[in-house]
Amino acid sequence: MIAMNLKKIIMLVAGLGPLTLMAQGGYIITGKLPGLTVPAKAYLVTLQNGAWKEKDSVAIVNGKFQFKGSVSEPQQAIMAVRRNGAPESRTQSDNLGFFLENSNIVFTATDSIIRSKITGSVADRESRELEATIRPITKNIMRLNNKFSKSNKTSVNYSAEERKTASDSVANWVAEIKNIRLKFVQSHLNTFMGLYTYNTAILGSKFDPAAVEPLFKKLAPQLQSSPLGKLTADRIAIAKRGQAGIKVTDFTQADVNGKPFTLSSLRGKYVLVDFWASWCAPCRAENPNVRKAYQALKDKNFEIVSVSLDAGKSQWVDAINKDGMPWIHVSDLKGWKNDVAVMYGVNSVPQNFLINPEGVVVARDLRGDDLTAKLSAFIK
Repeated sequence: MIAMNLKKIIMLVAGLGPLTLMAQGGYIITGKLPGLTVPAKAYLVTLQNGAWKEKDSVAIVNGKFQFKGSVSEPQQAIMAVRRNGAPESRTQSDNLGFFLENSNIVFTATDSIIRSKITGSVADRESRELEATIRPITKNIMRLNNKFSKSNKTSVNYSAEERKTASDSVANWVAEIKNIRLKFVQSHLNTFMGLYTYNTAILGSKFDPAAVEPLFKKLAPQLQSSPLGKLTADRIAIAKRGQAGIKVTDFTQADVNGKPFTLSSLRGKYVLVDFWASWCAPCRAENPNVRKAYQALKDKNFEIVSVSLDAGKSQWVDAINKDGMPWIHVSDLKGWKNDVAVMYGVNSVPQNFLINPEGVVVARDLRGDDLTAKLSAFIK
């Protein structure tokens, strides 16, 4: 295995996700670094069982190296070069992320892999073209963020009006980036990067499945049936479970006393299923509103079931007691991997949805000072 310094290389691209694309045959990766004259090795790093690991390594001879192999589905990878005996640091790491496909891929540079020109990978080319379109907008956002950041000593001199103008500009740029990605998917319905961009950008962390599913259905059938396509379809299906008009999916989880609680045991009541955690500041800030609503509606065929994404029981129970939450609480203490949260696709908190007496979701994400009024509009 490569030395511990590879971990630093891997961390630079830790945000890269697994990729898939239909392809046949194998890959040949060729490196051409004629200016690299010191002894060195090239490393191919890929995602394996959810972790970035070395897949292959080879000595660089006369500035050249080559990897051969195959992937059952294209994926994002890292090409790294380590000079023998040279000190390695996070800022000096010579590595480059790219899309690995079953094709002839060539890295061409003088003596450093990080400055390479990559050819031969369709997914990599399309990805870089999309990024090049977005990069100027991203720079504008970063420039304004730095200008108004608390770390900028001169930021205190800006007026509220100037701050609002900057905030509006950032919001417009974010919307522009979203629109660029949407148009990219619409114009790449038959390529892997179209599916990948859909999965990572159009869906995002929170999305309306009814709004985004039609575009997914327009993707080429072979993309929809690919591993990433199936994963994407699953994400949409999971998101539907908490949407208004959908029959709620039942669950059972242990309460604070370790006794199993089943959601369907409350059938016949309005139930607010609330996802939260003791460590979540916005959740704790919202709890007084939830408590107020509970006190006002508890005698009107209404109940609350709070699902905690805590990983420790003491913190969970202490927060319940401190915030005065006298309703039903459940958790499997798996943190973000809470079975109920995973089943409903919850990857941010607070979140909630309201179920009517027939077990149908009628609303979601009801929050704020007027929570009681919002709930009362549904509870008859």
